[in-house]
Formats: sequence, C-alpha cells, structure tokens
Amino acid sequence: MNTLWGFIKKELITLRRDPVMLAAVLFLPVIQILIISFALTMEARNLRLAIDAEPDDYLMDRIYDHAIGSGWFLKIKPVQKSAIEAVQAGEADVALIAPNGGLTKAVMRREGEVQVLIDATNVLKAQSIERYLQSIIQSVLQTEIQTRLIHPIQFTVRVLFNPELETQWFLIPALMCVLVFMSLLTLIAISITREKETGTIETLISAPISKYHIIFGKTIPFILIAFLNLNIIQAVGILLFHLPMTGSYGMFILSFFVFCFPGCATAVWLSTYTQTQQQAMLGLMIILFLAMMLSGGLFPLENMPTFLQAIAYMNPLTHYTYLVRNIILKGADWFYFGKHAGMLLLTGSIIAFFAVKRFKTTL
Repeated sequence: MNTLWGFIKKELITLRRDPVMLAAVLFLPVIQILIISFALTMEARNLRLAIDAEPDDYLMDRIYDHAIGSGWFLKIKPVQKSAIEAVQAGEADVALIAPNGGLTKAVMRREGEVQVLIDATNVLKAQSIERYLQSIIQSVLQTEIQTRLIHPIQFTVRVLFNPELETQWFLIPALMCVLVFMSLLTLIAISITREKETGTIETLISAPISKYHIIFGKTIPFILIAFLNLNIIQAVGILLFHLPMTGSYGMFILSFFVFCFPGCATAVWLSTYTQTQQQAMLGLMIILFLAMMLSGGLFPLENMPTFLQAIAYMNPLTHYTYLVRNIILKGADWFYFGKHAGMLLLTGSIIAFFAVKRFKTTL
C-alpha cells in the first residue's frame, strides 16, 4: 500500500505542476456543460423581422405585434431600405410584405396573401420561421374572428440564398472554417512546442536572428498548407454537394489571409504556454472546442445568453465563418467584408501583441 500511495502521490503532484493539463481536467468539462446547457439549442430565437405594410394596415400591425410579443422575433432598427433589401443586406432574417392596398382590405376581398422572404443562409433559422409565422397568424385570426369576419391568410414563401434548404450548404462553409483554424493551430503550435521538447529551440534562439524571424518562419509554411486544405475542401463541396460560389473568389481568398492573422497569432500565443506536445494538444482541444461552439457555425449565436454573445463577437472564427458563408451563399459586398475583416484584424492585433510579448528568445 505504501508503494501504491507513492505512485498516486507522484501522479497528483505531476498534475499539479502541469497547469495546462490541470485546466483541461478540471475546467474544460465545466465549460463544456455550461455552454451546451445554456447556449446551444437547435430552436431558433431572436429572429430579426422586417415588414413592408401601409401605416394604417390593422391586421399587419396585429401580426407584427404578436410576432414581437412571442419572443421568437426581434424588432430591428429602422433602416433606409425596403424589407427585401434588409434581408439581402443581412439586416433581417425574414421579411413580411403585405399586398397592395394593405392586408386588412385584401382579407375582406378574400385575397389575403402575405409574401414571406426568408434568409436561408442559416438553415436552422429558415426551417423554423414559417412554422412560427403560421402559429402567429392563427393566433391573430382567433382573436379577430370574434369581432369581424376574417378570411384565411395565405403565405407565399420565398426562400433566398438556399432555396432547397440544403443542410450541406449550411454546414460545409462552417466546417471549412473550422478545419482551416484547426490546421493553423495544430501545425504551428505543435511545431514550436516540438522545438522546446527536443531542445532544438536553444539552437534557434542562440542564432543571430530575431524572434520575428522565428515566428514568421514557423507560420508562413503552414499558412500555405492551410490554404491548400481550404481549396481542397471547397472543391469537394462543389463536386460532391454542388456548393455554389455566389460571391467573389478574390474576396474568398482575401478573407482567408485576413483570418490567418488572428489564427496564427493564437497558435503562437498557445505555444508560449506549453513545453511539451501533450500540453499543446490539450490546449488545442480547449481552444478549438470554445471557438467552434461560439462561432455561430453550428448553432445560432442569437440563442445564447448576452455575455456569451459578447465573447463570441470577439472570437475570430465567428467573423470568418460569417464571411465565408455569406460570400459562398449570398455574394457578400465589400462593406460586409470590411466589417468582419476589421474585427479579425482587431482581435488578431490584440492576440499578436500578447503572443509576441510572451515569446522569449532567451533561456
């Protein structure tokens, strides 16, 4: 028993002296259960609703009020655009367009037909919107039928950007971004940590070169490999799943190189905390899990609590996923690109500052 207790004590002390391993064992399961329990749900909520209707259209006002009151839909800030332009610009998830003259008058003529435009770049949202609206319409009709003759209201649904609601078109761009991020993190962090573990880092830091030579030398080759992976994944998506490329291919490539800045900075920053490849793999698991779950690639960010949405907004993978998905399915404009690319450069600058500051060229 004394021998057995000696082994147990040795392993516990070793674990205590390894902060990366200790964090992975104690804190990662807690973080996982919190995110999965509170943040991740397949139910779509906080859908941005735009409406085109006459100011005195009573029924459309009632439908809109019920929609906002349901908790499924959100008011959007007034925009200088029509409802369809708001959907195309990504400022609304769904638009309701009343018939000419207003829905109230059209219903009395037994011509009650509302056009519904749905942004289907996020399939999970698109699949829920029509069901929600049908429920809201029925609720409005049940209320109004007590006081006046209301004829059924018909929907004309038009699904934009993914008319067949192909799940692969929704998932492949997100997986593309995750795999690129995984390639950068794994290859760079493991490469730098391997130098430490084998002792060859001493040769590098004793050479007449700066830390920037080492950092760029360790990142540029793997950027090229990640770029090759990106094109292979896209080719597979196009050939096997008929994934479209609606937007500019040049913008698609440029977004990759912009994302490489925070991606590589994260890998270098992680390598400054790890001394062995095992530690690096554990750190990669933590970062990849958090980045993927809080990227909006698999689960809608709008469903998450406000504090998690704030964290997700600082996640580089969030902005890269939104960029790639919109370029491929919608054909994002340069204003949209600039908004997300700016956040990538900002977060990359912050991460790179701390990474370079911690990267030592002395023993």
